[in-house]
Amino acid sequence: EFLAEDSQEKFWNFVEASQNIGSSDHHGTDYSYYHAILEAAFQFLSPLQQNLLKFCLSLRSYSATIQAFQQIAANEPPPEGCDSFFSVHGKKTCDFHTLETLLLTASERPKPLLFKGDHRYPSSNPESPVVIFYSEIGYENFSNFHHQLISKSNLGKINYVFRHYLSNPRREPVHLSGYGVELAIKSTEYKAKDDTQVKGTEVNTTVIGENDPIDEVQGFLFGKLRDLHPDLKEQLKELRKHLVESTNEMAPLKVWQLQDLSFQAAARILSAPVELALVVMKDLSQNFPTKARAITKTAVSSELRTEVEENQKYFKGTLGIQPGDSALFINGLHIDLDTQDIFSLFDVLRNEARVMEGLHRLGIEGIALHNILKLNIQPSEADYAVDIRSSAISWVNNLEADSRYNSWPSSLQELLRPTFPGVIRQIRKNLHNMVIIVDPAHEATAELINTAEMFLSNHIPLRIGFVFVVNDSEDVDGMQDAGVAVLRAYNYVVQEVDDYHAFQTLTHIYNKVRTGEKVKVEHVISVLEKKYPYVEVNSILGIDSAYDQNRKEGRGYYEQTGVGPLPVVLFNGMPFEKEQLDPDELETITMHKILETTTFFQRAVYLGELSHDQDVVEYIMNQPNVVPRINSRILTAEREYLDLTASNNFFVDDYARFSVLDSQGKTAALANSMNYLTKKDDSFIRPVTFWIVGDFGTPSGRQLLYDAIKHQKSSNNVRISMINNPSEEINYENTQIARAIWAALQTQTSNSAKNFITKMAKEETAEALAIGADIGEFSVGGMDFSLFKEVFESSKMDFILSHAVYCRDVLKLKKGQRAVISNGRIIGPLEDSELFNQDDFHLLENIILKTSGQKIKSHIQQLRVEEDV
Repeated sequence: EFLAEDSQEKFWNFVEASQNIGSSDHHGTDYSYYHAILEAAFQFLSPLQQNLLKFCLSLRSYSATIQAFQQIAANEPPPEGCDSFFSVHGKKTCDFHTLETLLLTASERPKPLLFKGDHRYPSSNPESPVVIFYSEIGYENFSNFHHQLISKSNLGKINYVFRHYLSNPRREPVHLSGYGVELAIKSTEYKAKDDTQVKGTEVNTTVIGENDPIDEVQGFLFGKLRDLHPDLKEQLKELRKHLVESTNEMAPLKVWQLQDLSFQAAARILSAPVELALVVMKDLSQNFPTKARAITKTAVSSELRTEVEENQKYFKGTLGIQPGDSALFINGLHIDLDTQDIFSLFDVLRNEARVMEGLHRLGIEGIALHNILKLNIQPSEADYAVDIRSSAISWVNNLEADSRYNSWPSSLQELLRPTFPGVIRQIRKNLHNMVIIVDPAHEATAELINTAEMFLSNHIPLRIGFVFVVNDSEDVDGMQDAGVAVLRAYNYVVQEVDDYHAFQTLTHIYNKVRTGEKVKVEHVISVLEKKYPYVEVNSILGIDSAYDQNRKEGRGYYEQTGVGPLPVVLFNGMPFEKEQLDPDELETITMHKILETTTFFQRAVYLGELSHDQDVVEYIMNQPNVVPRINSRILTAEREYLDLTASNNFFVDDYARFSVLDSQGKTAALANSMNYLTKKDDSFIRPVTFWIVGDFGTPSGRQLLYDAIKHQKSSNNVRISMINNPSEEINYENTQIARAIWAALQTQTSNSAKNFITKMAKEETAEALAIGADIGEFSVGGMDFSLFKEVFESSKMDFILSHAVYCRDVLKLKKGQRAVISNGRIIGPLEDSELFNQDDFHLLENIILKTSGQKIKSHIQQLRVEEDV
């Protein structure tokens, strides 16, 4: 389990390495068994990780995990008399031959529920039946079943999941490390005791035993004395006993002796040799009462006193730690001892170890390591907003122009006038803009429109706009499609009367809809007939309607901004969370947001950043957190990274060698082989690296590459390279574009390669090549074509084979799937129809630069390393 937390790959490697430990020659004792297991695990761990593993075993950190697996197995329940067994979609057996028949009927039964902690063997075919194998690693039958399951999994016949199961667990309880304290109530009965033999004087005197290398009593280091005078062992023993007994008298100390006691204890600890200081500290703190008398005789130097006082001042001022309080810091992280326990502490140590080892493997050590660890590169919690300056939004009201708001003051200076807390200021400026993006035919739409109506009728200073997302095909009939009917009716009233009345009509339509139901065309017709009896309804709603504005634009805006599933409510461009759209919630949250943003505007007006004649909406939309498109894939908190810390001297053009490396080794070999496209041919450090993964023989793969290169034109922070993920079997003909890209990267300057690859990514080039055009027709100026042609024609297929294996094994992509890897972070796999365009690359670069890119770049410049390193 410890290894599995690092990576599933290490877990499966350990399973391979520990086959038959259960039956091999470890003389049957637990101790030798423990060592045999450690030996198997140590091949996959660095020395630091090995120590952490021992620590975690002594803490029994994973006992609960194993117990959970044990209970899952008990619920199955196991078939009679089986030490290990298989479960195929709910049917169980421990006979391998029965497994075949169960697999045949598996598709008729539902797939089992898999848990986050389950160990899944990497499978080539996620659709095949799931076989859950319950067994104990290292047990004799285990290895032969395990190998058969792996071979089935590699053929794509099954998905293999392993769960720990002990068929006859031991009965005795697990002993946890720790200590117990017994509270013995004093018995009042007299007991006759033989007191001629006094026992136990030494029991409570000191933690340090006689055989301890330091063994200090009253200032005498008996450990040292025994080493120096081995012939006087007995006399030293007597002296020690005498001193211990005299220490044991816990005589009361005078008040003046207590004043400096803590300083004296500190001085005593600091005076011990460095390697023993902790032992002395443990001894003093655990036996303070018996040691106190001896400590009072320690002299405290004035330097120590001033240093402690300085420290106290500093801790109080910067960290708020009062004199006498304790605090724990690990690599500068403050560990709150009230909320943390030994297990969470272990997690902190483990994560820190990972980071430090990774940096160390990259060759960053000493003071540079210290500085880089201090960088704050947490993903920023900045809320991103989308641009709301779009003609696709139908605004219901405009605070700056509508006559309803004439009585309000129009000066921004009003923001600075004092009011009671919580009062919303009514100013004739569009400071607060709410955009509601809905599908009119959705059942949640009615409630959102009611909320919007409430804001308007109560004169809340909020500008409200709608984007209706409806069917955008050429000829669609509003008499059949309710969503289109609502849109056309709304547009009709906008043109006949005004936006505000159109909104009133909307509320009338939705008032006819019962709660939880969807709007129907009848509702729209009945409202129109009542309000505008003289108009032919078909001419408004029908196929040839003249009131079809914003139908396609609305859908286009919704898809372009990428704001996620409907309905969506934006406040000044920032989307609300899904759970905040509940009507009661929405009202409170919006009021809260208005108050929150008021303080933002107050500050801007006060500092002179926002003046009266400026357009407020323009000001909001020019803030740095406004992006053209929000992509939830990029902004999610769950982020998956490649481990790029390994280093080796292998490359992708030797497939035989590449295919046997582990995943870290494969990543290193891939990184070694990368040549990058950059904006100019100079040795400028570029903090953002994009690896574009896809099949460049397909339009979707080329489009992704094209958008990346197009984005690069606008930014000098980016370098781009490509990984091929072919969707079909590889041969010389169908890899023409992949080979051309590879050859250009290998042989040309970055600028020529970029111009050439941009051509290769265009559809007309691909079509021309497909019907037999010569690659030479697409050469670009400044290109060394003969060198290119030589590499292009002689190119071995090794690099494509290596890339394909890398996509399958490390990136876990299916054939032909696309992904983007930005500074090691995997974004993907992208769905076939999923849009990932220039704006997404812009957002991605923006986030990297803000969180880590810029800071790391400035450090790298201080290290003054060569750029390609």
